[in-house]
Amino acid sequence: MNKVIKSILFGIAFFPLTGCLSNLDLHPIDSDTPNTFFKDSAACAKVLVGCYDALSVPGGGLFDGSMNSQFVIWNVTDEMYNAAAGTGPKVYSYTSGYAPNATMYKNLYAAIQRCCQFLHYLPDAKMTTETKLAMEGEVQFIRAFCYFNLVQNYGRVPLVTEASSDVNSTSAKQAEEADIYDFVIREMEEAESKVFPITKFNFGGRINKSAVRGVLARVCLFNAGFPCYNTERYKDAYKWAKMVIDDPAHSLIPNFAEAFIPLIQDKYDIRENLWEIEAYCKSTSDGLKEYFPSLSTSLGTNCSKAVANVSFMVNNTMKITKRMFSYYEQDTEALLGSYDERRNWAIAPFTNAPTKLDGADRLVLTYFGSHKDPDNDRLVYDRQVNKFNRQYAKIWPAYQSNTGTNLCIVRYSDVLLMAAEALCQINNGSTPEAIGYVNAVRKRAYGQMDGRKFIDHIELTNPGENYTIDEVCVEIVDVTDNTASVTCTTEENKSPKAYRVGDVKGPLTIATAKLPEILGSDGKPDTKATRPIESIVLLDRGHAYSETPKVVIRSLEGGKGPKGSGATAIAVMKDESPSYELPAEATDSKEAFLQTIMDERARELCFEGWRRLDLKRWHNLVEVLQATRDDGRNAKGVNGAQLDYIMTPGNNVSDVHYYLPIPSGEIMLNPELKQNEGW
Repeated sequence: MNKVIKSILFGIAFFPLTGCLSNLDLHPIDSDTPNTFFKDSAACAKVLVGCYDALSVPGGGLFDGSMNSQFVIWNVTDEMYNAAAGTGPKVYSYTSGYAPNATMYKNLYAAIQRCCQFLHYLPDAKMTTETKLAMEGEVQFIRAFCYFNLVQNYGRVPLVTEASSDVNSTSAKQAEEADIYDFVIREMEEAESKVFPITKFNFGGRINKSAVRGVLARVCLFNAGFPCYNTERYKDAYKWAKMVIDDPAHSLIPNFAEAFIPLIQDKYDIRENLWEIEAYCKSTSDGLKEYFPSLSTSLGTNCSKAVANVSFMVNNTMKITKRMFSYYEQDTEALLGSYDERRNWAIAPFTNAPTKLDGADRLVLTYFGSHKDPDNDRLVYDRQVNKFNRQYAKIWPAYQSNTGTNLCIVRYSDVLLMAAEALCQINNGSTPEAIGYVNAVRKRAYGQMDGRKFIDHIELTNPGENYTIDEVCVEIVDVTDNTASVTCTTEENKSPKAYRVGDVKGPLTIATAKLPEILGSDGKPDTKATRPIESIVLLDRGHAYSETPKVVIRSLEGGKGPKGSGATAIAVMKDESPSYELPAEATDSKEAFLQTIMDERARELCFEGWRRLDLKRWHNLVEVLQATRDDGRNAKGVNGAQLDYIMTPGNNVSDVHYYLPIPSGEIMLNPELKQNEGW
């Protein structure tokens, strides 16, 4: 169970989440008075959790991971598109009356008012000064974080900092963006001096100094970019990022996949994950039905049904773009893979289906056959997000559409890239320190932080005998933990079928057995004749290995042909690791290095909810969306409705989309509000 949310489930929620600036409902939900709720540290802790809860209320459009949240439908950019008809932000076609936009705006102000109430009553509570200051800092930060989201998305908004119970108060004026940023930074700086270090809790679900510093670096970068261009903030962004970098509690987790598996499995790793917005979801048997963010289903690889101990259901329409896929280096020999472990972890190179294979019910991964048809771009556009892979979850019995995957708001790798960007802006170009930060992220991506090596090829040492086409399995076993990638089709098949054994910590290694062709008396291939193995074809190196993996060749369980025997093979590891370091042309000018960082942020942070807002602060949202559209226009093998889904966002986007509209209902209720230009 997630640690912060647990307090909500068995505690008291002081504020109902039904308010906004123009429709506040701030009275306690029962007959208790505020003084009852704030009498001591134990009582205040329960109310404090209500402030956290406001960020992830189900269906609230904020950080709950649902389809309408900032992580999904509002983040259609060069990363992904929505393969379904309709209007809304997925195609940049909506109005100021669009309901999910109003919900997001309303719930940010509802969260702000929870925080204002808390800060209003906290001084009278009886507790130690240290505890009171820490609680005050946490809530100051949450309130400032909400205003950060408001100013990022809406620009000029009312800046309300006092608690109010007057539901008729609808006359707050909009503050200038620069003033809102100044408030956010000031509040977060105060919070940083009050909250506890992350080592106090040893988990990332609670506001801590590292979280505040990481988010402050982000806020300062945004303030330095479009539209405020307060470039002095680049120095502040670097300062706060450097404080995280210098903290011995933090480092990159050596294996990229292991930065996300804990989020999926309700575990914590404070080395990299500085702040997580908690999700609660245990199973259908615990009787609790509220806290079900669905990040692993809203951004997941579809799976038709849930089968006990085999698969979890995923059903969504988000797919990735060719531009996102192309940000990663392509392996020119093992054509289904990339030396960049991030690609085939973040982007599924397969479709999922629970079915019978190799003598048992399995979650079968059918790989896209791009090794046979490299010019068919549909084999890229059909892929889905895999970064928050629900199949690694440990919850059963499971809900169909809801998961307990936490949303990590700031990771250590993000901090490294923010520091590099700030240094580039401060120094008008790259510096050795800045290049070092980017290369550190890339070193991990290429599996080289901890001495791991990729497979170079698989050498057949004995061909064996009596094997049948389509009935040979090749297992690649990681000897350090006995997890395995099992490929169950021969090389002749266009789309290899595979399954994982255990929690494989990265992309699977796909290796198929190639059998020699035997012609029958009619001169046609005889698929029933048995034969030895001719070779083992490595189609995807998968992840790098700490030790040389074991290769097992055997006949498919439950096959129709006779069982072969005797074939053996060994994995031969690469003597030299692929280069991860940036080439000179990526760093030799300010423009080149900034573009490098922009692309690296896409590779490292894709699908984590920040791409649209990054493109806003760089002021290239329209340019990038239109380039993504043009990729679709020039794509091979893509047509009809799918082509429309790919191209429509780029057709519709314009400068007006640098801001979201102030909800029309808010403007009707508050005559002081002025609509953003173009809406």
